[in-house]
Amino acid sequence: MRSPVFAFLLAAHLAAAQDAGPILVADQTFKVTGVDEYAFALAAGDRIDLRVEMLTGRQLKEIEFFQYPNYPILRDYAMDQVLERTFTAPKTDVYMLRFKESGSGKKVCRFTLHRTPAGPETTRMDTRVTWDVKKQPQYQIARRKVAAGVKTELVSLGGQVTVSGSQMGLKNAVNAYQFTLPPHTVRWAYRIAVGQAAAEARKKDADKLAQMLKTTAVRAAPVQPETALAAFALGMAINLTTSSSGEDVEYALLDAANTPAFFDKGEYQSFIHQKGVSVDVQRRSYPLEGTWFFALRSDNWVQAIDVHIDIEAVTETPRYVEELFLEPVGR
Repeated sequence: MRSPVFAFLLAAHLAAAQDAGPILVADQTFKVTGVDEYAFALAAGDRIDLRVEMLTGRQLKEIEFFQYPNYPILRDYAMDQVLERTFTAPKTDVYMLRFKESGSGKKVCRFTLHRTPAGPETTRMDTRVTWDVKKQPQYQIARRKVAAGVKTELVSLGGQVTVSGSQMGLKNAVNAYQFTLPPHTVRWAYRIAVGQAAAEARKKDADKLAQMLKTTAVRAAPVQPETALAAFALGMAINLTTSSSGEDVEYALLDAANTPAFFDKGEYQSFIHQKGVSVDVQRRSYPLEGTWFFALRSDNWVQAIDVHIDIEAVTETPRYVEELFLEPVGR
């Protein structure tokens, strides 16, 4: 006699709340070997659709479907080719499908079992019975939180920093822009642009995004980007504007501990260091959390420069839902 079988195609415990139709619980093909039993957890009010088909051989001796341990729901004898039945689960409990055969011929069966929940409160259910109910006949109804994917969002950060001129070398022409990446950031992109070049780059990139938004690839994205930089952060193949002409700036992406060394022209560690930048765009997969600085230095001897910083962070926040399941008492 087989113990409860786990090798089913189980979709009930993964399916989101739905009204679209039946949820597949099991799709199993097996060779009949005397007595074969399969156990499932089902919820009160579930409409159960059972289909059994003989793939090899004829006339299966007996089929039973019952609420464990002995409440009968279906019994059929001498099934020839196909059996199809629909019934309702009377309570949230363990149910068993049993096949009996005493003949010596080779017989192969396939059965499918679907459940249509009575309401949204029982839609998400783990229909597996992962223990031997004959050895542990006492069990209880429980609920738990399970992962149900992620919620993808775009978080926009950014601002403007003024870096003074060096006043003919009399002043240290530095400044820094501080920012904190939002929780659950998985990647992010930034644009650093000096003065009027920022507005020009945004305009050019907006035109590129308008063309890209006409494509299927963008429409299929987990979240629709409102800016070209957001599309770039999402990983889309958009060629954003960069430039080294005109007024420029030197910058480094670093932490608080290394910022003073940048200011003092000492040794420091940074994630990226660029010189002669009028417009620069980068996509980052690290760092992904914490507070960071864009340290900035101007080589303009007289005039201050305005540095515009745009940041788009892609976040993936885990989603959890409540799931119904059965568990043995005293496990």
